[in-house]
Amino acid sequence: MPVVDRIRQIRQDRRWSKVELGERVGVHQKQVFAYERGGNLPPTEVLIKMAAVFDVTLDDLAFEAKGQPASINIQDREFLRRFEALDHLTEPEEHLAKKILDLANLKNRFPLLAQNGAEAA
Repeated sequence: MPVVDRIRQIRQDRRWSKVELGERVGVHQKQVFAYERGGNLPPTEVLIKMAAVFDVTLDDLAFEAKGQPASINIQDREFLRRFEALDHLTEPEEHLAKKILDLANLKNRFPLLAQNGAEAA
């Protein structure tokens, strides 16, 4: 999906008008109209501001991973920052981080299993 379509989609998901997005980003509403129409691509500074007000990463806003959704909705910014830091791990560290996340997810899916495991310890 092109960046202009992602901008429109995220704006609509937030239920913001084009005027409201322009005010939040600091550009005139005509620019937002032009961005979403595909007439102009937002400059990098505006994309950075949009990512911040949309609470998404710049990569999620500006680039689309093949076969992946353009954005991930993680509400906890601290959690998101920690997730973004995972890109700098070595392969063994990345494998360990994935295992830890798998265990946390498993614990949430099967609370009785987690309770029994704590009692056994």
